[in-house]
Amino acid sequence: MMRSFLYLLLLTTVFFSCENKDDTVFEESADVRLNAALASYEKQLVEAPYGWNAVIYPGGGGSYGFYFKFDDKNRVTMYSDFSDASAAKSKESSYRLKAMQTPSLIFDTYSYLHVLADPDKDVNNGVLGEGLKSDFEFSIFPDSVKAETITLVGRKNQSRMVLTKATQAQATAYTNGDLAKALLFNNIAKYIPYFKRVTLGANTYEITVGQDTRTIKMTWLNGNVPKTFTTDYYITPGGVVFVSPLINGSQTITGFSNITWNANSTQLGVSGGGASGIVVSAIKPISVDLAAARRWWQTPVESGGDWRSANGFHVNGVDDAFKVKDLKDGQGRPYGFYMYAPAFNSRYDAFAPIFYDADGIYLDYGHAPAKPTFTADGRVVFTEYGAFGEIPAGSAVEKSGNLLFDSSGFYLIQTSETTYDMVSAKDAKSWISWE
Repeated sequence: MMRSFLYLLLLTTVFFSCENKDDTVFEESADVRLNAALASYEKQLVEAPYGWNAVIYPGGGGSYGFYFKFDDKNRVTMYSDFSDASAAKSKESSYRLKAMQTPSLIFDTYSYLHVLADPDKDVNNGVLGEGLKSDFEFSIFPDSVKAETITLVGRKNQSRMVLTKATQAQATAYTNGDLAKALLFNNIAKYIPYFKRVTLGANTYEITVGQDTRTIKMTWLNGNVPKTFTTDYYITPGGVVFVSPLINGSQTITGFSNITWNANSTQLGVSGGGASGIVVSAIKPISVDLAAARRWWQTPVESGGDWRSANGFHVNGVDDAFKVKDLKDGQGRPYGFYMYAPAFNSRYDAFAPIFYDADGIYLDYGHAPAKPTFTADGRVVFTEYGAFGEIPAGSAVEKSGNLLFDSSGFYLIQTSETTYDMVSAKDAKSWISWE
C-alpha cells in the first residue's frame, strides 16, 4: 500500500512539474511574439540597402519580374516587367505588415503588383473577374524567411512571390532604364510570319513566345528527331530569364541577354548558351507534327465538343484582322466566339460565329466545310460544302471563309494539351488560335 502511495505521489509530482514547465516555455504573450515577428520582417525588408528583386508566379500561370525598395514609412517603390511603362518608370505605393491568420505583407494601394490581379481583362489579358489570378496580400511563413531570400504565398490565389536581395549594380540597372531595354525582346511579336528561328552556335532553334502566358517554347532537331522544351520566363535588366534552363547536349541556355532590336530591318538579336544570333522568319515548322491536324479534328469528335477562338484570324501582324468581334446576328445579338465544329453532322463541319444573349448561344450564319483532307506532309485542307443562313457579302464571315478555304491549307501547332494554333501553309502570315 505504501509503495502505491509513493508511486502516486511521484506521478503527481512529475505531472505538476511538467505542467509548470509548459507554463514558462514562452516568457512573452502570443501577441507580443507576433508583433516582434512583424517588426523583424519589416526591418529585414527596409534594411536591404539596394532593395529586392522579385519574381511572382500567379495562380493563373506564368511568371513576372519586379523590383521593390521598401522604406520605414510604409512606402514601397517598384518596377515591373509587365509593360514598357512599368519597366521604364517607377511607381510608389504603400505597404504594411499585419497580423492576420499568419503574418502578412499587404500592398494596400493600387500599384504595378495590382495590375496582375485586376479583374478587368482589358488591363492584363486575363480572365474576366479574376485577372491573372495573382495576389497583393501575401502570407509570411517563418521557415521561408532566409537572410538573402523570402518566399511568400498569396492569401487568395496562392501566388508565389520570391524576394531576393538586390545588389547595388542591379538596383542601379533598374533606375538606369535597363529593364525597359530588356523589354525590347517583346518586339519578337512584330515578326509577321508565325514561325521564327534563332541559331546559337551549332544549334538552330524554332522559338515560340507566348507573351500572354509568359512561356517560351524551343524546338530543335537532334539528327532527324525533333526535341521540344517549354519554360515560363520573366524579364530583368539583364534580359530574359528562363524559369527552367534548356539543356541541349553541351549547350545550356538559361535565358537571353544582350537583346537588340532593329526596327528598320525587323531584326531581334539575342545571346544565349554562350553564343549570339539573330531571330529570323520561316514559313513552316522546323519539324512538322504529321499527326497534329488529324488529332485536332478528331478530338472534339470523340468528346462531343468544338473548337473556339475569341479573336478569329490574325493576318499580317493584325489581331482580329477581319473584326469578327464587331459582328452581330440578325436579331442584334453580340458576337461571342468563332467556332469550328468537326462532324457537325454526317455530311459537313461548321465554321461560324456564335452569338449570345441572356438565354443562350446561337448560330445564325456561317460556313459548312466538307470533312477536310489531311495531307501526307502534315497539312489540313478545307473545302466548302455549303453555308448556314445568308452570309453578308464582304463581311468578316465571308473573309474568314475565304481564308479557311485557301488551297494551301494549314499546319496545326499544338500549343498545350488543350490548345492549337492553325497556321497558313501558304506563307505563315495568317493563323487562328483554337481552344
